[in-house]
Amino acid sequence: MNRMTRAVNTLLGRPVDRPPVCFWHHFGDIGPEATVREHVRFYRESGEDILKMMCDEFFFYPLPESPSAQDLLSLRPLGRKSAYISGQVERAARINEALSGEAFTLYNAFSPYATLKHAMGDAQSMALLRSNEKAALHVLDVIAEDTCLLIEGILTQTGTRGMMLPLQGAERGRFSPEEYARLIAPSDRRVVLRANELSDANLLHLCGWDGVPNQLDLWKDYPGRIVNWAVGVEGLSLAEGRPLFPGRVVMGGFDNREGALLHRGEKGQVRSFTRTLLNEAGAEGLIVGADCSLPRDIDPARIRWVIEALEEA
Repeated sequence: MNRMTRAVNTLLGRPVDRPPVCFWHHFGDIGPEATVREHVRFYRESGEDILKMMCDEFFFYPLPESPSAQDLLSLRPLGRKSAYISGQVERAARINEALSGEAFTLYNAFSPYATLKHAMGDAQSMALLRSNEKAALHVLDVIAEDTCLLIEGILTQTGTRGMMLPLQGAERGRFSPEEYARLIAPSDRRVVLRANELSDANLLHLCGWDGVPNQLDLWKDYPGRIVNWAVGVEGLSLAEGRPLFPGRVVMGGFDNREGALLHRGEKGQVRSFTRTLLNEAGAEGLIVGADCSLPRDIDPARIRWVIEALEEA
């Protein structure tokens, strides 16, 4: 069974020879040619089934420097012809073209809140949400509009099969459920719904970026065929989390952090953990991956150890 068929069959609930594998790591701001080349190299050397493309050179949404509330209220969407959107569409198309359509690919589009936090910084974005909801909600709406345009370009012009949609802001202690529903969920849902209108292969990444457990219930009704959460951060195994997301494909299992098993463990340990993960989570509706991005210096051969263990199980 080839890698594309394995990924598609898993999403459709059809038989597979083994669960597909999807890991990713950041490449950094290395320029267009190198970015394409490194994505292809990682896909080839790791042997993984699903390639999650990165948006490292487009990580920061362009906002005015030290903006006033009026500056923010005056913001308008960048539009599909902007370098922020067109550059990402072009990059995704080039990666898919370089792989001649053989890879099942996902492209990254952060939630509007996560995008705002990246652009302004955590403290400043929280201060804005606390001090001027009107300006904050306007900016989130503007970012959501551009994110929807990005998703449309990626899914209709590049050969990409689905979006990875990292959700942030539901950490315990950050927002109450009522605050999240009022401030964050509307722009979240707008982006997630648009992606699901265009693809049935989207991944909800319930990000544990700061090591604080999330209020996962806030996301349980968001649509998305695949769900990935930080097993270590949440203290919730894939098997334990399945009932929270019934009927979904679950992805993950490995700790992504520097020095963790996949990064530094012995081959036998990695293979043994893979077999245990498969036995506990079950092979059906499973994509083996990690909590989040792997360290940049990860040896792709380590991912092949995971694949070997799955093939021998």
